[in-house]
Amino acid sequence: MKKLTTTTLLLILFFVQITWAQQEIKINYFKPYQYQKTADQIFTKAWLIGEELGADFSLTLNGKELKYVRADSGRVEISLPLVGKKGEIVFYSGAKSKHKVLAKQIFNPLVSSDWSYFGKGTINIICSSHQDIAWMNTPDSCREERIHKIIIPALDLMDKNPAYKFEMEQTLNLMEVLDKVPTEKNRIINAYKKGQFSWGATFNQPYEGLESGEQLVRQTYFGRKWIKDNLPGIDALAAYNVDVPGRSLQMPQILEKAGIKYLFVSRMKEGFYNWFSPNGSKILTYSPGNYGWSLLVYKYFEEDAITAMIKLNKVIQNWNDYYAMHHLPPHYAIVICTDAGGPKDYSPLINEWNEIAKNSGYDIPRLQHATAEEFLAKIDVPEAKFDSISGERPDLWLYIHGPAHYEAIKAKKAAAVSLSDAEIFSSISGLVKGNMSGYPTSQIKAGWTKSIYPDHGWGGKHGEITDSIYRASLEEGDATGEKILQRSLRELLSAVELKVPKSILVYNDLSWNRTGIAKIDISDQKGENWIVSDKKGKIVPSKLTINGAHKLISFEAENIPSIGFQTFYLKKGVDPIEPIFNAGSNYYENQFYAVRFGAGGITSLFDKNLGKNILNTTKYAGGDLLSMGYSGNGAGEFVQVTSTNMEDFETLSMKSGKWTLTANNSFCATYESSYKMHNFEVKQIITIYHHQKKIDFEYDIPDWPGEHNRQLRVAFPLNMNDSKITYDVPMGVVTVGKDELNTSPGGWAWGGTYRQMPKEINPREIENFISASNQQFGLTLSTNLAVADWIDPTRESVSYPVLQGILLSSHKSCHGEGNWYHQKGAHHFKISFTSHMPGWEHGYNFGVEENHPLLALLKENPQKGMLSEEFSFFNLSSPFVRLTALKKCDADNSLIIRLVEMRGVNQKIKLELFSPVKSLLKTNLIEEWGEDTDQSGKVLNLNIGKNSIETFKLKF
Repeated sequence: MKKLTTTTLLLILFFVQITWAQQEIKINYFKPYQYQKTADQIFTKAWLIGEELGADFSLTLNGKELKYVRADSGRVEISLPLVGKKGEIVFYSGAKSKHKVLAKQIFNPLVSSDWSYFGKGTINIICSSHQDIAWMNTPDSCREERIHKIIIPALDLMDKNPAYKFEMEQTLNLMEVLDKVPTEKNRIINAYKKGQFSWGATFNQPYEGLESGEQLVRQTYFGRKWIKDNLPGIDALAAYNVDVPGRSLQMPQILEKAGIKYLFVSRMKEGFYNWFSPNGSKILTYSPGNYGWSLLVYKYFEEDAITAMIKLNKVIQNWNDYYAMHHLPPHYAIVICTDAGGPKDYSPLINEWNEIAKNSGYDIPRLQHATAEEFLAKIDVPEAKFDSISGERPDLWLYIHGPAHYEAIKAKKAAAVSLSDAEIFSSISGLVKGNMSGYPTSQIKAGWTKSIYPDHGWGGKHGEITDSIYRASLEEGDATGEKILQRSLRELLSAVELKVPKSILVYNDLSWNRTGIAKIDISDQKGENWIVSDKKGKIVPSKLTINGAHKLISFEAENIPSIGFQTFYLKKGVDPIEPIFNAGSNYYENQFYAVRFGAGGITSLFDKNLGKNILNTTKYAGGDLLSMGYSGNGAGEFVQVTSTNMEDFETLSMKSGKWTLTANNSFCATYESSYKMHNFEVKQIITIYHHQKKIDFEYDIPDWPGEHNRQLRVAFPLNMNDSKITYDVPMGVVTVGKDELNTSPGGWAWGGTYRQMPKEINPREIENFISASNQQFGLTLSTNLAVADWIDPTRESVSYPVLQGILLSSHKSCHGEGNWYHQKGAHHFKISFTSHMPGWEHGYNFGVEENHPLLALLKENPQKGMLSEEFSFFNLSSPFVRLTALKKCDADNSLIIRLVEMRGVNQKIKLELFSPVKSLLKTNLIEEWGEDTDQSGKVLNLNIGKNSIETFKLKF
């Protein structure tokens, strides 16, 4: 037994020595790589450390002996296959005696021969330049750099190298270069026709949820349509919005119906998607994960072809199953893009790669320059099976625009209304006159471009300059719309038969009959005793406000026809209507509500019709103003919205204040209370209407100091559980938890991966309103604020909904040299609400109307005219099919009308016209063609599918 044990130990020691002797021999390659082609293979030069191998050794690869030479440096130099399959390399001590193995190990050639699914395909280098209008510097500076250091150098490269390709992501950049250097037009057209230079199909890259529906549509008018109209032979089929981590619900439909085939995004899991809008429209969407990472992080092409092959072979292996499962052609893309990056020609590396691939003896994908449009056209084949996704991806960067630039965004939202109205009433005026020659086409187009000019790059380096230019552009857009609107309303007024002096025409720009408050300046009327009557002579509730020499009369205007007008009359007299409502200094009661006031706002609100207490005021008053900390920067490389904090938290309800009934006239009662916050003052104004179920909340802040990292919100705590939250978006409506993208987006930011489910994101961008409902009642807030919330943002957050409008956020730009968004000075905010039966539908019209004030004009003298004193030009049989555009066709004197179904059901509607049409044609969003519907006359029957955006051409 003892002898056996000793022998066993000796054997173990022997094998241990053998094992120890087989230490891996490291193979090193010369850099830059050195390689040469033989008759049937490509070899690359490598070297070994001679001391590890001894004075005499040999080696074999897959049983075949390899030769080597010793260099003076003590290195051993050998030639190894550059491309191939893995094999076995064995090192022996002694040239002839091969029984002593120094090492036996797996050998992997530098470049694998296994490219699997992609072996016969292509790898496409998509070179583009991501462009904010500014961000890297001022708009003027960035424009000059774009033109002279990016676009023209790219054209120069194309002239020298027909294989080079480049793209810019938006049409605005094309407009800039043609404006500055018009001589480049032919070169740009020729480069496009050769497939070398492509341009994005939208005007710029906006926050989609911040635009109105028509502003999003105009992105395509001043994108693809502008290119086709102004550059013969050029088209744009790919839209880009690669930076913003957010997508609006109806954007796929808008793009598809503008004839755009592809959407290029990022900050989303790499891959291909059919992104659907709720009507069934879709856009083929591509994301590389993050638009800048191939260049900034992975640096695939920043060394040489062999390094690129090594890196990309590993990447490609991850996509074999995905491509096979989706039946995709074997084409892969690498996006070479960075902010304001210039053109870079990878042709030397491409040529080297392709030469190696050609001579390798294996199937290796070819490398080439390509555009995104070209690449996606290769992928978009009939047999491809793309993943289907749908729904809103709420924007994570929403604090950077509305709350951080309130006055600018207020102008943007106003411009969206005034420009649409200018089109509507200018079109109607032309029809009434029987001549469209006066239609202000160029001015309206200029106004729309001003209203959509600011993109997603607020702030940045010298951001105070950028932001002031953006604000001025938006205010100019609104001013343009208002000027044209007032002119068209006056033209229409001149065509109305008016039998009574001092007639007031009240216009309605919405496609349903409505009642609301109209206001008109009567400063040129002598005296102070003025009243308003309707066409039957009935005195209507009114209020005269006098401020120095300025006199404004407000009155209740009932039953204003759809896209039409009603006539009222200004008369001398004293309003005989006495308010009969129970109103005290801190309480109010009418047929709709019983209201109690306290610190911070309304402390009790009982809806008499519904029999419900609407508010839960145990924590906040209704209309309470919250001042809280916010340490984020509104936009940037985070993967969730930065939460507010409780630093120096205070609310109006924490302060002492008293209410004053400042007015109780024939149509409303107004209450005011003033508060002193930590470092600013607030006047809270609450107006309750006697004859309408509506309460207005207004906030005057005369001295906002721009304190850093502060956020102001207004809160409405609801006595409601199990609520549904709904808000409107461009040409659509989103219910939280139902209409969002039903997957975590993936994709990357420097701060991590976007793993949060979209339904969990708050706050949200809204267009006009946010609504909450349960089985007992609903409540709708309407406002021009761009951002709203429904979750209590404080410690010990309550479970019931707290609807909030976010007023101001004074934080810093995420640019390292960026500006603070102080917003110092005076601001005025308004939010209106109504309670109603359960369901957002019962508050929808109210929610939209508050941002579409009734428009009133006074005519001093009677006159002859062809129009009666009450008139509807266009009437739709459903209040949930909304007219968003009525405009002169760009190509001829017909009219374009755009309708959107808002409720999510198929609808058969009647469109009643004041003048008969000769024909009705269905067209696409940018008026490219017309499909005759075989209808004519004054009444047209239309089928509008659920959530569909439909555009028609009316020929008169």
